[in-house]
Amino acid sequence: MNTQPIEYMEPFGRAWNRMKDLLFRPFDLGRWIAIGFTAWLATLTEGGGGGNFNLPMDSKHELKQLGTFVHQHLAAIIIGATLLLLVCFLLRLVLSWLSARGKFMFLDNALTNQAAIAEPWRRWRTQGNSLFWWDFVFGFVLLALVLVLGGLCVALAWPDIHLKVFRGYAIAAIVLGFLLLLPFSVLFGYILVFLHDFVVPLMRKHDLKTNAAWRRFLPLLRANVGAFLLYGLVRFAVSLVLGMALVTVGCLACLFTCGCAGCLLAMPFIGTVIILPVVAWERYWGPEFLRQFGPEFDVWCTPPPAVPEAPAPVIAVPVTP
Repeated sequence: MNTQPIEYMEPFGRAWNRMKDLLFRPFDLGRWIAIGFTAWLATLTEGGGGGNFNLPMDSKHELKQLGTFVHQHLAAIIIGATLLLLVCFLLRLVLSWLSARGKFMFLDNALTNQAAIAEPWRRWRTQGNSLFWWDFVFGFVLLALVLVLGGLCVALAWPDIHLKVFRGYAIAAIVLGFLLLLPFSVLFGYILVFLHDFVVPLMRKHDLKTNAAWRRFLPLLRANVGAFLLYGLVRFAVSLVLGMALVTVGCLACLFTCGCAGCLLAMPFIGTVIILPVVAWERYWGPEFLRQFGPEFDVWCTPPPAVPEAPAPVIAVPVTP
């Protein structure tokens, strides 16, 4: 059991020094791009973008025309929407699988101070696939919970929805949804942080699958729940400040480059390569905090080689002629 006081800000400082060792000591553009590729794979399913589509529906006549079109082509619309959803679902699965494998590639490069691609892709195949399936099940659980909470809120607000008014039932549904969704959001947020920062490194260190790594981490969490909860709060605060700083820098860069810098940051892979120091620094946070709890949780600490047993002495037995 660790008896030393737990540090919270110091691991972020050590992570910063490790990031500099990885990317700047010495600086090599080819190495930077190779590590950036693994970081891009690792963050494929994190964040995202979207667009807003404004349909010209400023009159009842146009709304009526749209309703007529939908009624006349309802079967084709349902089939097309189903196929589109299926394609999106399959694409999401592929991206999630690549991201799970990429997380171990990026982590391996960060911990070994290398810029490899093919070797960690093959070496951590089992762990990457295990993480993919765990994330797949976790996503379905999260979706089911959101649907249940949404159904409860809709049921509560149904009298006002039926009357097309916004009164007590609708307000109560909004309040209930907020009160139920907030604690679950915090819980699932902590689960994802613990998975990314602690469980994945333990999977790599001990050559474990996801559930086995959780079983190794949970006793430590139960024994130090306050420390890990506080780590999550500190991590959130640092991430918030860091995100605001990146947004500010991006806005200033766009202002002085007429939007060119913003286009580069928004481009897949290129944007990750540009902000690679930030991504690498963030990858080191969890392992640096975790190593305070002993060699079993120090992902840089390799177990000492096993001492070979001494051979049994040979006893000569005299043979009587």
